[in-house]
Amino acid sequence: MKKNILIILAGILVFMSSCSKDFLAKNEKNPNSPSVVDPKLVLPAALNAISTTMNNPRRFEFVYLWHGLWSISAGYSQPQVLTQYKLINASYQNAFIEFYRAGKNLDVIEQQSKADPKNVYYQAIAMIMKAYVFQNLVDCWGDVPYTEAFQTEAGNLKPVYDKQQAIYEDLVVKIDAAIALIQAAPFDANVPTGGSDIIYGGNMSKWLKFANTLKLRILVHQADMDGRTAYITGKIATTSAIGYIGAGNGALLNPGFLISQGKMNPFYETFYNNAGTSQSDATTYYFAGKDAVDFMKAVADPRIAKFYQTWDGTSYDGNFFGLSQDALVAQAKTSKLGYFKSAAGVEDATTLIGTGSKPTPILTDFESLFVQAEAAQRGLLAGDAQAFYEGAVTQSFLYMGLTSAAAGSYLSQASAKTNYANATPENKREVILTQKWLALNGIAPVEIWTDYRRTGFPSFIHFSTDNAKLGTGTPPVRLLYPQDEVNVNNANVPAGIDSFTSKIFWQKR
Repeated sequence: MKKNILIILAGILVFMSSCSKDFLAKNEKNPNSPSVVDPKLVLPAALNAISTTMNNPRRFEFVYLWHGLWSISAGYSQPQVLTQYKLINASYQNAFIEFYRAGKNLDVIEQQSKADPKNVYYQAIAMIMKAYVFQNLVDCWGDVPYTEAFQTEAGNLKPVYDKQQAIYEDLVVKIDAAIALIQAAPFDANVPTGGSDIIYGGNMSKWLKFANTLKLRILVHQADMDGRTAYITGKIATTSAIGYIGAGNGALLNPGFLISQGKMNPFYETFYNNAGTSQSDATTYYFAGKDAVDFMKAVADPRIAKFYQTWDGTSYDGNFFGLSQDALVAQAKTSKLGYFKSAAGVEDATTLIGTGSKPTPILTDFESLFVQAEAAQRGLLAGDAQAFYEGAVTQSFLYMGLTSAAAGSYLSQASAKTNYANATPENKREVILTQKWLALNGIAPVEIWTDYRRTGFPSFIHFSTDNAKLGTGTPPVRLLYPQDEVNVNNANVPAGIDSFTSKIFWQKR
C-alpha cells in the first residue's frame, strides 16, 4: 500500500495544480474538476510539496554557502550572484511560488474540513502546516500576502501584503486554535491514516507537540526585540502543559519514497539518480565549507565523517566560499559532501546525502531541543538549558548514525565550545546556536539563516571571501520579492526593499 502513495501523490499534485491555483495564477475554472476533494487525498500532496521545497538544496543553497557549511568546487565558475551578494528579484523565487501552492492546498483542506466536524483533525493539521509555511515565507521575505492570499476563486488576483509582525502574531493565534480543535475533537473524528498523514500517521498527540514546538520557535525568533519578553512568556504559558517534540518524535516525512526517478528523497535525488549514479552537477559542484570542517576538526566531532567525505582516504578539508578560481585550484584538496556506498552497493542512510528512501526532515527532535535550550537559557521557558542542549546534541548524533555514548564523550570534553558547563555565562547561548548550526547542516536551511540574522551566531563565519562583494561584509538579510510577483501584483509589492538593510522585523542587530 505504501509503495502506491507516491503514484497517488503525483495524481493529486497534477489535479491540485489545475483546480487550486496559487495567487500568482489566473482565475481559471476547470469544469471537469470536482468542487470538493476529500481532505485525506489532498493532505499527503500538500505535505509532500512542503517537504520537497524545504529539502531541495537548490532552493536554499545560499544559506549553506554563505554560512560556512558548503563551498563550490574548483571545477565550476563561482556564482557571482551569491559570492558578491548581488541578489535579484528572480533569485530563489521558486521557493516563494511553491510555498504558496502548498499553502493553497492546505487552505482547501482547512475550508472543506470545516463542513464536517469529523474532519477536525484534517482541519487542525492544515492550520498548523499553513503556519509552518507562512513562518518560512516571513523569515525569507518579510511582508507577504496573508489575509488575501488564497482568494483567487473570489476574483482577487492581486492580494495585499500583510505586515510581517502581524502575520507572526496571527500564526500564534492560529496554532493555538488548531491545538484547541485537536483537544476538543469528537470521539468519532476521522483519524488520518498513514497514507494520508505522511508525517505522524494520525498520531494527534505528536501533532500537538509539533504545533507547540512550532509556536515556540516563532516566539523565540522574537526574543531579542525590545519589550517583547512579556508577550513571549505569556504565549508560551498558554500551551506549556502540552510539551514539545522530544527525543524520537521528530517530524519526518515519508510518502513511500521509491528508487525511481522523481519519486526519491528530493535531497538525495539532487545528488544521485535511481541507479545510484552521481548527478555530476551536484556531487562535483557542492563541496565542504571550511568554517564547518575546521570547527569540527578542532573539537574532534565524529559527525564530520557523516557530513563530509575524506579527500584522500584520511583527511577532511573545506574551502571558503567565494575564492578566486586560481585560489580554488591551488587548494583543490577539498572534501565532498557526506555519502557512502559499501562494496556491496549498500548506501549509508545516516550520511548527509543519505539514500533515496530516507525520510525528509520537517522539524527534527534535535532542532526542537535546541530551541528549548535557547528558550530556557534566556529564561523564557522552564527547564534545564544544559539538559536540553545535551539532549539536542545526542539526538543529532543518533540521527547521523552515531551512538549516545559517542555524544556523551563529545559533550564531556574540556572544550568550552562543546561543554556547556565550561562555557562562560555570556557564551552559553553561542554554544547552543553553534551546535545547532552544525546539526542543521543540510536539514533546516531557513532556521540556520534566521539564527544568524537574529543573534550573530556562530560568530566566526567567513560568508563570502570574494573581494568584489557588495555591502559591509555580511550577506543580505532577506530575499527580494519574486520577479513574477512584481510583474503580476506590482501595486501591492512593498517598494524600496533593499536586500541588505530591509531587515525582517525580529532582527534587532
